[in-house]
Amino acid sequence: MTDFTTSRKYDIAAVSLLALIALGGNASIANAAEETCFSIPTPVISLGFGSRYEANSKTRSDLDDDSDAAVTKALKPIDLFIQNLAKQVTKAGKETDAATRTEYQRCVINAVYQWASANALSDMKTDNAKLSVPSRVGGIAIAYAESRNQVSGVADRQRVIEKWLLERARATVDFFDNDATKGAARNNLRAWASLAVGEVGILNEDKPLTDWAILSNRTMIAGASTDGSLPLEMNRQQYALHYQLHAMSPLVTSIARLCSAGYGKGGADLAKLATMANFSLNGVKDPTIVQKITGIKQTVKPGLKDNTSSLGWLEPYVALSNDKKMESEFADLRPLSNSKLGGDVTALYGNKRTSCVITAIR
Repeated sequence: MTDFTTSRKYDIAAVSLLALIALGGNASIANAAEETCFSIPTPVISLGFGSRYEANSKTRSDLDDDSDAAVTKALKPIDLFIQNLAKQVTKAGKETDAATRTEYQRCVINAVYQWASANALSDMKTDNAKLSVPSRVGGIAIAYAESRNQVSGVADRQRVIEKWLLERARATVDFFDNDATKGAARNNLRAWASLAVGEVGILNEDKPLTDWAILSNRTMIAGASTDGSLPLEMNRQQYALHYQLHAMSPLVTSIARLCSAGYGKGGADLAKLATMANFSLNGVKDPTIVQKITGIKQTVKPGLKDNTSSLGWLEPYVALSNDKKMESEFADLRPLSNSKLGGDVTALYGNKRTSCVITAIR
């Protein structure tokens, strides 16, 4: 004989189940909707910090531990935001259900819209903040570009986003052309600025911006040594290889995305870019190659497996060059990922071929 209390529990459970069914599974739908997005953080509007390095470090290779920690802390909310955007892009790319995929993309649009509406990243109080922001603007712009025009009913939001990105890109160009130090105007920071400006130029069909990015990329390659090393990065002593790789990430990705959008390679010497790619990859496998140039041991550990976070640029490079030999070197490390390059770069570029034929109106 079933006891009354137990029977009562069964009745309540049955009623609850029937109620859920009667509601058409609204609770489940609500939960699913929450799972398709992340908690959008408060937009970061102002930044102001000094260098990560000691004031008297001419080569910018002597870290000031306190200052380094302060910079990382200031940028962390933005970097986490970009990482979450990239995760949404990756989820959308893998999602087979069209409705769910659209919700992942809607999340990206809504999140970037919140930051754009608040005029995020508009108040850069120091030169070091102005140098750090372009790579973040680029990461946001790429995530947005990968989700753009995939969601209905958000045209007004897209206009707000693209206007905001345009303002950030133009501020970047103005700073690098007029106020950045000679070194910063030509090193890895310029490459990150180029990626951001080029991406925003593509989104807005803004020829001055795409031209600026194309010229920046061409100049970066022209300034490389014949062995493929970047002189300004080789000056960074123990961080030389780290910054060589840090420059290759935006440089290669920018060229690939400009080509993919129909703007062509803009006169960039792709043969020399291949030399730079090979130097960088060989340096990771054997950092003593760079040590021979700098005279000091590198911070990068030898071996591709221990450096996958710095090798995301290999995917757009192979898409651009069709270098199957290089692809075979990292194929077993896939998927490669870099949030500032769009997240899962293997999904974005792997097994694809990027044409540099000019098709866009210029």
